[in-house]
Amino acid sequence: MKLQQLEYVIAIAQEGSITAAAKKLYQAQPNISIALKELESEISMQIFWRTPNGMVLTPEGEDFLLRAKEIVESMHSLEADYSNRADDTVSLRIESTISTYVAAALGIWVNSFSDTDKIGIHLTESVTNKIIEDVSGGRADIGIIRIPSSQLGVYAEQLKSRKLSCRTVTEYTMKLLMRADNPLAKYDDVPFEELANCVQILHGDDELSVFGKNCVNPEYPEDTQNRLLYVYDRGSKMSLMNTLKNAFMWVSPVPKQAFPDGGVVVKKCSYANIRMRDLVVCKKSNENNRLIKEFIEFMAGFVEKAIGTEEE
Repeated sequence: MKLQQLEYVIAIAQEGSITAAAKKLYQAQPNISIALKELESEISMQIFWRTPNGMVLTPEGEDFLLRAKEIVESMHSLEADYSNRADDTVSLRIESTISTYVAAALGIWVNSFSDTDKIGIHLTESVTNKIIEDVSGGRADIGIIRIPSSQLGVYAEQLKSRKLSCRTVTEYTMKLLMRADNPLAKYDDVPFEELANCVQILHGDDELSVFGKNCVNPEYPEDTQNRLLYVYDRGSKMSLMNTLKNAFMWVSPVPKQAFPDGGVVVKKCSYANIRMRDLVVCKKSNENNRLIKEFIEFMAGFVEKAIGTEEE
């Protein structure tokens, strides 16, 4: 039995098919199929039923999956802890929802290192559920997730069941990011109805109505915006923002120094009434890891100073 075989089983269970698992793991489909057959033969047990709708875990497979996850998570954690010691590299894997302040905090933190320090830090932007999966599975050391504050209890239980610790980084309502010369920038509090005539830049994986109702206002109308640009890359978003004079994005807290030239501004919109909460999560077993603890503390302090606490 090999660790790679266990990782294949986990990916197949998560994705529901060998084809999707192969795509996720950047592997050839036949390699995963052969590895699974060899594993099932070795342990004399069928892990999956092959059905027209995909791969379904057998009852024995359900138990095997739980134990496989524990082994893979432990191995990834062990590898991360001791590979860092081997070459004295500052190594950290951070996965976050789209947040300007996370990148800003990371940059300033890295500036605090010596010029001779070896650094190998990975910053990936993703969505909340995948971040939880990746931190739980040992594929990320730290995760910054975004949830409605009203769902904190539900997520706290989910994180606890996965042996993850969590800490609130900041709580807020969404704001509008736009060019300083956008006609709406004249408002201290932008009227929601005025947004209908602007171009909204939206993350490519988001569905407008779902995003609006979950993150902005429960009554967010589905037909309020007929000029939409779906973009997957943060750099492209900002390029479009700089090009389109009447565009806007809904954003989470932005550090005061993020746009020093004043070309882009953040504006309040009272229509946004859902309290959002960003949480930093890590495995409980990694809470006392020096690097993880240091970055979490640094980021929390950075957010408090650069963004402050939003009042009700």
